[in-house]
Amino acid sequence: MKNFLTDKGNIILILFYFILSIFSIVSIYLAEYGNRTSTTLFIKQILFFILSFGIIYLIQKIDIFTIEKFSIAMYLFSIAALLLLLITPENIAPTINGAKAWFNFGFFTLQPSEFAKISTVALICLVLKQEKFYKSADILKLLTLGIIVAIPFFLIVKENDLGNALFFIFLFLLLTFIVSNKNKTFLRIYLLLLSLISVIILSALFFPRFLNVFGFKSYQSNRILSWIYPEEFKNDFSYQSNLVLNEIAKGSLTGTISKNITHIPELHNDFIFSVIAKNFGFIGSFIFIATYLIFLLYILRIVKKCNHGNFSYYFLILAVFTLAFPFIINTYSTTGLLPVVGISLPFISYGGSSLLANSILFAILLKINNTIYYEQLADFEEKYDYMDKNISDFDEIDMISYNDTDQQI
Repeated sequence: MKNFLTDKGNIILILFYFILSIFSIVSIYLAEYGNRTSTTLFIKQILFFILSFGIIYLIQKIDIFTIEKFSIAMYLFSIAALLLLLITPENIAPTINGAKAWFNFGFFTLQPSEFAKISTVALICLVLKQEKFYKSADILKLLTLGIIVAIPFFLIVKENDLGNALFFIFLFLLLTFIVSNKNKTFLRIYLLLLSLISVIILSALFFPRFLNVFGFKSYQSNRILSWIYPEEFKNDFSYQSNLVLNEIAKGSLTGTISKNITHIPELHNDFIFSVIAKNFGFIGSFIFIATYLIFLLYILRIVKKCNHGNFSYYFLILAVFTLAFPFIINTYSTTGLLPVVGISLPFISYGGSSLLANSILFAILLKINNTIYYEQLADFEEKYDYMDKNISDFDEIDMISYNDTDQQI
């Protein structure tokens, strides 16, 4: 374990992981303190981090090619878990906040949709690296990827987990941009999505009941309406968001560690960013956002070292998206820039499933980074040895020439 922690190929990414874990544990503790509840969740989160770090360590024992091979099995297993969740009785898979998205085993809960995101990304990377796939027409590429993404998407929609379902929509949009050889292909799809979003917003403004045509539940429609007209819903659907915004405003520049006047639900999860903003102010929020963005940029920097088109190359790109998308949605929802959809902030929000799934993602990108580091180190040493040998040969030839010249003289 000591060698793993001090390994030059791992140290920077592991440092980011520990910094984010400190942000998480402190924020969850302050969320419970602010809501005047017993501080037990942050202790559980510490245990989740210990377990997650153990899993990260074990995954480093597996090579990248083995991870590639298991991506199909991981995907099928996550789909099976999503299907099982739908038919499981309420006493084992209860409906919480309108969503049937968790297995409840008493001492812990498990959310299959979090693992479905990682397994879908892994399978897509395996597909993208295939030469046959790369040479096929755009329509065949998008159809293949659409099927892979659509299966977990519709199962998660069936569970009424809108936040995680949105991930798969935007994942497909990113893939459209990556694989399309013709600009017209992804432009048409993007225009179609923008048109759909416009219709949904206009429906919410003028014909709220029409949102049911798009599959929106009544409370989901009200969330959109409360985002557009917060004052009209300030006593019900905007009540929680208004409380959160008031708490963020108290943070001012440097923050204030104080208890909330009223209890705010899901403060440790969906609204964890508000805890950072209130307790550490604008400065603390800026430091947190900057740290997270630097972490993502560092992963993108590793992409440049990969061979274009292999599994690792695509995995790193999609890993950045997998971490960036919920980060944007969560922080924007908390600050009122987007409607509240209920999505965890990776590595920060409370939740064992989210942390374990994202730690598996982190473990794979850590393994990729470590593999690239030592491959480049080996190449450098080989080139150095080759140059050293050539210099030695040159010196030997030069010495022979010098001796021959000396003898002639």
